[in-house]
Amino acid sequence: MVKRRKVLKQKVSRRIGAKGDRLIQDINAYRWFCVFIKSALELEGKSFTVQGKIHKLKFDRDHKWWKMIDLKQIKKTPKLINSNYKLVPKNIDQLFNGVFMPKYRELFNEKSTIFEEAIVRKGYTTIQVPPNYPSYKMIADIKSWYSKKEVKLKFQNVAKGKSQKNADIVLDTHTTEDLMKRLFHTLRIDQTNPKFTNLDIYFHRTFTINKSHVFKNDLTGIPKIERSNMANAIGSKSSQTTRMDYDSEIRSTQRDIKYYKILLLNLGKGVFPKFDNLI
Repeated sequence: MVKRRKVLKQKVSRRIGAKGDRLIQDINAYRWFCVFIKSALELEGKSFTVQGKIHKLKFDRDHKWWKMIDLKQIKKTPKLINSNYKLVPKNIDQLFNGVFMPKYRELFNEKSTIFEEAIVRKGYTTIQVPPNYPSYKMIADIKSWYSKKEVKLKFQNVAKGKSQKNADIVLDTHTTEDLMKRLFHTLRIDQTNPKFTNLDIYFHRTFTINKSHVFKNDLTGIPKIERSNMANAIGSKSSQTTRMDYDSEIRSTQRDIKYYKILLLNLGKGVFPKFDNLI
């Protein structure tokens, strides 16, 4: 219980900026948002086949997200879809910490009451309160004004006891760090190695994420598939026996390939991270 509280405290602290501003979600959610924006820009114009239909990857630049975020600037940064992973972490750090968050953090911050004079911020309403005005009257006035204004707030995953997410850009929360990492590496390896099979992608992705991973039969490093002639087969070669050991991994990798394609297509439309179906 103590360990869990410590982890939760660390996650909350990652949301607080140097000026006391507070992100509505963990900072890693925005890191992956940034990574997949950059990846989608590198692949924009490419066609993906999903569920038997061809879909062209493109950004709906009329969507409010892409009016607030300068896609041209992000596109000019060093590539992330690189077969040499050694270069990728540094490029992600330079993009996210050097460009993306310094410029766009305010879009992800919780909006709260501001006590400043003579400053009118975009999207805010200025309310002037006379000196010595009773607080209960001020609250009543605001409630009355607000009800007449008939503002309909858009909630996302609002539950009892949870705060409203009122940032300019709100991401979906139904995902995990491990899943985003897995989908990114699946994308990167698949797009830079067109001759790789699903099993090849699985091996390289797993080894990239965890170089000490022990594969089946106590193998370390990237396993080599040994091809052998099948019994009763005429002049044919097969690795079916060996590959069958990894049948579930092959199918899960095939699923992840579909997921990252859907993720990118939905991102272009202003939804992230959604990968279960196309919108």
